[in-house]
Amino acid sequence: MRIADFVASRIGGLSSMAFRSPMVRPRRRPSHVLLAAVLLASASGCLGPNALRSTRMKYNEAIRATNDEQLLMNIVRLRYADSPVLIDLPSITSQFEMAGTASFLGGRGNQYPGVANIGTGELVARDSPTLSFRPREGKEVARSLLTPLSAELFSVVNAGANFEQLMLTTIDDINDVPNAPQAALMVSKVPDDNAEYLRGIRLLADLYHRKAIELRIGEQEDETNASDPITPEGLGGDDLLNAAEKGYVYRHKGQGQYSLLKRDKGLVLKVRPEYIQSPEMLEAARIFKLRPGLSGYRVKSDLAENALEASRTLDEGEETIYLHMRSILQIMIFLSKGVCVPEVHVEGEVAPNTPGPEGRPFDWTRVTAGNFFVRSSKHRPRHAEVAVHYRDHWFFIPENDVNSRSILAILEILVSLEDAEARTGGPLLTIPVGG
Repeated sequence: MRIADFVASRIGGLSSMAFRSPMVRPRRRPSHVLLAAVLLASASGCLGPNALRSTRMKYNEAIRATNDEQLLMNIVRLRYADSPVLIDLPSITSQFEMAGTASFLGGRGNQYPGVANIGTGELVARDSPTLSFRPREGKEVARSLLTPLSAELFSVVNAGANFEQLMLTTIDDINDVPNAPQAALMVSKVPDDNAEYLRGIRLLADLYHRKAIELRIGEQEDETNASDPITPEGLGGDDLLNAAEKGYVYRHKGQGQYSLLKRDKGLVLKVRPEYIQSPEMLEAARIFKLRPGLSGYRVKSDLAENALEASRTLDEGEETIYLHMRSILQIMIFLSKGVCVPEVHVEGEVAPNTPGPEGRPFDWTRVTAGNFFVRSSKHRPRHAEVAVHYRDHWFFIPENDVNSRSILAILEILVSLEDAEARTGGPLLTIPVGG
C-alpha cells in the first residue's frame, strides 16, 4: 500500500462529510428558524479544536507505522542485495473547512398533515490533507548513509538507549576486536563470527546496568602529544595564562620538570572505584586489550585519531577505547543478516548465500541472535508490530519481540539524526489527498 493511501485510510472521520435534513417542527413562530440558523453557523467555530483532537494522533500513528515499515523494507531489500530507497515526509498540511446554511420556506407540509415545513439546513465539513514527499538521492544519500558515525553518539546511552544493542549495531570493532565485519558487507563471501566481541560488550553492558561504569563527556589530556620537558625557570605567569586560554595545561612530570598537554572535551568511560578490580571489568579489559586497573578510559573513533598506526597498542594495554564506527548503510546491512530468508529463496539462490563449513548456506542470523530477528511467512502474519510484503512473502517483527522493536527504534533515531545534518532543499513531491 502506498504511504499516501495508508495515511488517508487512517485519517477518516472528517473527509467530505455533508448532510441535509428537513427542519420539520410542529407549528412554531419564525423566530425559531433564526435560532436554528445561528446554531448551524456557530458549529463551524468548534471545527478547529475538534479537528485537532480527531486527526493529530492519527497522523502521528500513521507516520510512526510507515517509518517502521520503510526501515524494515529496506533492511529486507539489503538482505537480498537490492537497493534501499528512503522517502521522507517532511511536512503534512491539512485544511479544514466547514460551512452551514439554513432557509425558511414557510407553509405546511403536504406529506405530514398538521406538521409545519419551516425550512431546510445544510452543514458541510471537509478535511484536505497535502503530503510532501522528499526522496533522498545523490550527495545527500552519501552524507546520510555512507559517512561513519561519531563516537560521541554514545552519549545517547545516558538518554535511555540500550547499551548492548548500540554497541552491537554501530561498531565494526573495538581495539581491533572484530564484530563480524563480514556481516556488514552486502554480499559476504566467507562466514564470520562475533562471539568474543559479544562476550565483551555484554560484560560492559552488565557493568553499565549495575552503574559500575558510565559514559559521559569529560575533559581529556593528550599524553601522546606532550611537549618536551620544561623547567620551572622557563615558565612564567603569561605562559600559564596563554596555555589555559588555548586549551592547554602544564603538568608536572617529576624531577622538577613540566610538559605542555592538549586538553579538550570528549567521551570518557568512567569506572567506579569499587569495580576497577572486579572480575567483570578485568575480563572486559582483557578482551578489548585495555590497561587494567584504570578508573577511566578515553573513547575515540578510529578515523578521527589515526588509530591505524602500528605503535598504537601498548604491551601493557590501551588507555583509549578506539571504536571503528559503521555508517547507517553498514548498520542496515548488518541488521539485514538477521532476516530469516524463506527456504525457497535459499534453494533458488534468490538471496545471497555464504557457503558454510558443512556445505550448507551459513546461518547469518547468529550474529544478531537475541537482539534482532525478522521472521518470514507466506501468509500475512497476525499480531505483527510491523510487517512488509516483499518477493511474494511477508517479513515481520512480532509485537512481543521487544528487542527487535527496540533496535528498529534506535535505527530510526540514528537515521533521523543523520538526515537532520545532511538535509538540504525542500520537498520534491507534493500530493494532495482528498477532493
